[in-house]
Amino acid sequence: MLVFVAILLTLAPAAFILWPFVFGPKRSEFEYEEGSEQADLMMRWEAAAAGLAGAELDHALGNLSTQDYEAMNRQLLSEAASTMAEMELSEDEEERMLSSLREEVSSARARVEGA
Repeated sequence: MLVFVAILLTLAPAAFILWPFVFGPKRSEFEYEEGSEQADLMMRWEAAAAGLAGAELDHALGNLSTQDYEAMNRQLLSEAASTMAEMELSEDEEERMLSSLREEVSSARARVEGA
């Protein structure tokens, strides 16, 4: 019985220590190995999405003129479209990414309108 308790006291901490390594967090759906072409494309996509949300926010706050906003918006939308074309995604993946982009931009707009 004493041996059983000793083994149990040894294995329990080992299981707690090894648990995150064996059953750790799952990789994100759009996460790619660093330095890969897909990771670079995702970084370009995220930069374009953040730029669009930032431009929307700045325009809504009055920090960006309408003319500058439209020029920046065209440029960032062009960058996002070319990045998405290079990603060679399925239609479902494209729709999810576009939906996410729409939500981010509308969220930026709603923050200003709600304030």
